[in-house]
Amino acid sequence: MMLLVSIFKELRLLSRDLHGVAVLFIMPILFMLIMSAALSKGNELSRSGEIVLLAEKNNTLNQAFAKALSEENLNIRQGDLTDLALFQNGLQQGKFELLVINRNSTETLLEQDQGLELHLNPSVDLIWLSGIKGILQKHYTQQRLNDYFADNTIHLENNHLKQVKKIEHQVNQELEQKFTQIRAYLNNNMWQERYLNRQGDSVNKPNSVQHSVPAWLIFGMFFIMIPLSNVMAMERQTNTITRLRLAQASAWKLVVAKLIPYFLINQLQFLGMIALGYFVLPLLDMPMFRLSGDFTAYAVLASAVSLAALGYGLLISVIARTTEQAVVLGGGGIIIMAATGGIMVPVYIMPEIMQQIAQFSPMGWALTGFQNLLLNHYHLQQISPILWRLAAFAAATLATAVLIYRNQLKKQVRF
Repeated sequence: MMLLVSIFKELRLLSRDLHGVAVLFIMPILFMLIMSAALSKGNELSRSGEIVLLAEKNNTLNQAFAKALSEENLNIRQGDLTDLALFQNGLQQGKFELLVINRNSTETLLEQDQGLELHLNPSVDLIWLSGIKGILQKHYTQQRLNDYFADNTIHLENNHLKQVKKIEHQVNQELEQKFTQIRAYLNNNMWQERYLNRQGDSVNKPNSVQHSVPAWLIFGMFFIMIPLSNVMAMERQTNTITRLRLAQASAWKLVVAKLIPYFLINQLQFLGMIALGYFVLPLLDMPMFRLSGDFTAYAVLASAVSLAALGYGLLISVIARTTEQAVVLGGGGIIIMAATGGIMVPVYIMPEIMQQIAQFSPMGWALTGFQNLLLNHYHLQQISPILWRLAAFAAATLATAVLIYRNQLKKQVRF
């Protein structure tokens, strides 16, 4: 009976802090939408910036080169090499992304071929530049070899003789077959990507929402600390701790009564973010978020994350004397765990030392668990080490928080 009364009391206090509860849903949703949108095109090469190909007038090599690049949906413009200074000025003003100078023509021998000159702005995106250079190299090489093969036939002396003419024709025919094979090889796509999970099964190509949705869900779940600390502050301000001590209430029962409503809120966050990723993201021209595998594993992991978040939140709430202290201590700790755990920046692009530090972040453990379920199609048993780590963190923080809270009840402190 005492437990039910305490739970009802927590719900009443929560109803007085609807702003804090709203933050738990609005903040991770906004972060998720912003980051998903920002990263949704992360693996695709931007093709909107204008690239200028400069060569001498009526350069057929450059014309064929520009046509091939245009078929890649690049924004290509041809220019006269005599106007180089004008185009360089446009590059400095940000009108163009890249100037490509081709000093070769179809008559240039391969051994005399000069490399393409790239004129760049120092602030150019190096990842974009790497992708563009690959496309330029592919199509320029194709055009040069096509020109080389175009008139590469053998002419034998005395080819007016029937037998010699037959040999000449046969040799040229075989050469043409070889050149055709080389052209076909150059036109082939060199890369065939196949993504395999830990079981060796083929899976879909990863996308940005598979990082953003679980990452900001975890971030939002840990911010349960805000309404929890507000409620604890209200207890101090209204001397509720004094009344609880006089009622000889058990610290453990009071803690359990506090955690149950917040645990349910965390699960609503979990379900809400999944629904948002499934129904709303496609409407915003972003990939749909789908759960792969058994839903039970996700539910268990979400529960473990919630317990870890509640343990952390309760510990901060009993240590901090005011809401302001809780926000500084708890919020700062959450941001540090998020930054080091791969929530804000994916771990795989961090330096090695940061990747080692990420192994100690509870948020990093949780994110690894979700990504193993989503990407590698792990089963519940396979993420058990992560569940145990989260459970140990929850147990340690909750036990410490209960000891401090019990001591506060005994001292009958008035704030």
